[in-house]
Amino acid sequence: MLESKLVPNINIFSDLSRSMPIDEFSQKGFGVSSLSESPDSDFKTVLSGLVSNLNNEVQKPDQLLNQQITGSSEVDIHDVMAAITKAELGITMASQITSKVVNAYNTVMQISI
Repeated sequence: MLESKLVPNINIFSDLSRSMPIDEFSQKGFGVSSLSESPDSDFKTVLSGLVSNLNNEVQKPDQLLNQQITGSSEVDIHDVMAAITKAELGITMASQITSKVVNAYNTVMQISI
């Protein structure tokens, strides 16, 4: 009885469903949404989408920094730093994925038939 007065009646899941879609991460990721859009996508299309999105993420800090330097009040230095960190994370992830793919290819090529 006492707990009901102290604890607010909040349904977390209903608030989440109204505020953002479940698939929001894939819409903002590095081309992850292109993987789920059509299962018939070929490897070249998916890879070019990933590279294109990574390129946009790498160029974004430069654009934000130019806006900050020119005195745009819409861009804060924190936005620039967040974009730099996101671009750095994307490059690191792409580098690790590339090395994993090359290692997998080398492993497959070593299999004797």
